[in-house]
Amino acid sequence: MQFRKVFKAGNSYAVSIPSDWVREMNLEDQPVELIRNNKGEIIVKPLREASRDITPNFVQAVDRFVAEYADVLRRLADR
Repeated sequence: MQFRKVFKAGNSYAVSIPSDWVREMNLEDQPVELIRNNKGEIIVKPLREASRDITPNFVQAVDRFVAEYADVLRRLADR
């Protein structure tokens, strides 16, 4: 486990990632996905190429579904 400070970077905030982790995970100059979960954690995941079958319209539909049914999905996850 490592501890890092959040710092101001332009109009945003940032946290540095140890350079050996970046090299090990081949993240240098690569996009990452940021996830904020309901446990108060921020998860950084390498963004892998999406399947060609997943269209932007599908992604938008899933986003709308998750937004509309967030409470129900959260209760199901807590079961």
